[in-house]
Amino acid sequence: MVTGISSSGLPQDMLIFDRRGNLLADVGDQGDHRIVVPLSYISPNVINATIAVEDHTFYSNSGVDPGAVLRAALADYSQRGVKQGGSTISQQLVKQLFIGPHPDNSIQRKAKEAVLALELNRRYSKSQILEMYLNTIFYGSQTYGIEAAARSYFQTNAHDLNLAQASMLAGLPQAPTQYNPLINLPAAKKRQLDVLKAMVENHFITQKDADAAYATKLQIHPPVNRFEAPYFVDYVLKTLRQQYKILPGDRHGYRVYTSLDLNLQHIAEQVVRDQIAQKGNFYNFHDAALVSMDPKTGEILAMVGGNDYNRPGGWINMADRPRQPGSTFKIYTYTAAIESRKFNMITPILDAPLVFPTWGGTSGFEPYIPLNYDLRYHGVLPLKMAMGNSLNIPAVKTELRVGIPNVLSAARRMGVTHLTQPDENYSLSLTLGGYEVTPIDMATGVSTLATLGVRHMPAPLLSIKDATGRDVFTYDPSKNETRAISPEVAFIIASIMSDDRNRCMSFGCHGDLTLPGRHVAAKTGTTQAFRDNWTVGFTPTLATAVWIGNPDNTALSHNSTGIVGAAPIWHKFMQQALAGTPDQWYPKPAGVHQVGDNYFLPGTENVRSQVLAWPTCRFGSYNPYNLTYAATLVDGVPCVLGAGTRKVAVKGQ
Repeated sequence: MVTGISSSGLPQDMLIFDRRGNLLADVGDQGDHRIVVPLSYISPNVINATIAVEDHTFYSNSGVDPGAVLRAALADYSQRGVKQGGSTISQQLVKQLFIGPHPDNSIQRKAKEAVLALELNRRYSKSQILEMYLNTIFYGSQTYGIEAAARSYFQTNAHDLNLAQASMLAGLPQAPTQYNPLINLPAAKKRQLDVLKAMVENHFITQKDADAAYATKLQIHPPVNRFEAPYFVDYVLKTLRQQYKILPGDRHGYRVYTSLDLNLQHIAEQVVRDQIAQKGNFYNFHDAALVSMDPKTGEILAMVGGNDYNRPGGWINMADRPRQPGSTFKIYTYTAAIESRKFNMITPILDAPLVFPTWGGTSGFEPYIPLNYDLRYHGVLPLKMAMGNSLNIPAVKTELRVGIPNVLSAARRMGVTHLTQPDENYSLSLTLGGYEVTPIDMATGVSTLATLGVRHMPAPLLSIKDATGRDVFTYDPSKNETRAISPEVAFIIASIMSDDRNRCMSFGCHGDLTLPGRHVAAKTGTTQAFRDNWTVGFTPTLATAVWIGNPDNTALSHNSTGIVGAAPIWHKFMQQALAGTPDQWYPKPAGVHQVGDNYFLPGTENVRSQVLAWPTCRFGSYNPYNLTYAATLVDGVPCVLGAGTRKVAVKGQ
């Protein structure tokens, strides 16, 4: 009956660590905690205190101490009831493992306890028994085992417990509630004194040691289930549940090593808090999300899902919450445009008034009228400036010329997972960010550009081990990579996004989309009615997406755009995260042709788009989804949508 037991087989907590072994979370079951550790890891102070007060003949007895049993029996008889214990450590252990902690205190139970204790000592060494005991016993405050108790009461570990702490904890198992120092400190101190006295009597310590330990003022902490990086921990738990069927309540003692860099996480949390504290009230934004990835592997290095996890509703992880991306989505439109070879980075596009009749309204047609953020028109601009300055009319023209399906294809290939409807359900507002994606999606998308077209899906886990140390999962980045777009296309888009001259007209030069002394690519986004602010960007070694807004969709105030809301967070995080690392950028791929400051796919140097001039349209029935032309074209350019959903024009940057 007592065969096949071990400390590693005990129900215990899941521990979640960052990439360097820093503990992020101790995930118990409904607040109960146990963390199994080997006997060699436990402080000798704990071992000596436990033996002295619970079973001073532990190393010499056979599992039962006849003298203690006799003394207990005499005391029980004199009190006309079984009131005293006399249980050895072995007896207490079998009671916990096989009988239950609160059975009837009967002679029959004690006999069974003794038999099992004797059998336990025949099959296991004293070290094994003591290790199982110290990992099993209840110490109060929902802690089982000495490691969980050390962490809960003293925010340390079993290895580092000093004599004062160890003598306090060793006294708890006899009556964990009665002697709990958080509930009854005088009783706990009296019990500690008993433990120290027993240690002196059994020659573990001197009286001087005991006096010093008793006089030590201990800082005792209430139990708290606080996680580091709580939004990321929730994301990890969701990943474990969905992909590996691992649940916290399983109590299998998994050790989960994640991709998170706790140093970068602290930077991210701080810059988010600072921006909201400094500007949140004025601009009426009270929440934010940040996702930063290593583009070479997909490993998530930092994740902020909100400003305050503990506020009402604060547990919602906005990093994994779909929101309209605004003009950051233009990245995919222009990627598809360059990929189509119908455009190059200097293709001239006319930024002028544009009206698209679409089905709807009482008359059968309603106009779709894209507007620029500044409500102005800027004439003919090269594609790179149309993208850099985030002009909406050129983006819609480009989207139409390329085709909505090709824009969707680029976004999906680059890592956007939330555009799951059939292509025909998407309308012209796609390029302006009219359909919801997540910050994780956007971080993945720019990570794909950062690797010159190789997509790595977000990877929060590096390895999983079970309680015995056996590998359950080990992350292999080479199995999580897909060529999404060509290196030539990615290089051209990265070049456009990194050239500050391309955006100076709208955003000013040398602002928060740049990093002094460093090559960096960036793009902002703002959604309709100023409900969302975005900034996304990357270097070859770090890709980061930032969202700022309100979870309840409340609009921001004072015309808050991505450049004033999200960009400062992105800028400060990237600057601090990259501090001390060399500036890096991409060598020009062999398949890219350079002319001056411009880059071309071979054979596209002289491409001139037909959207340069967009004449007055006659009604027709252009199908933008399969690129078939059923009716009127003007100069080969489709001009009317015969079907589609009317979208109110957005003006964000």
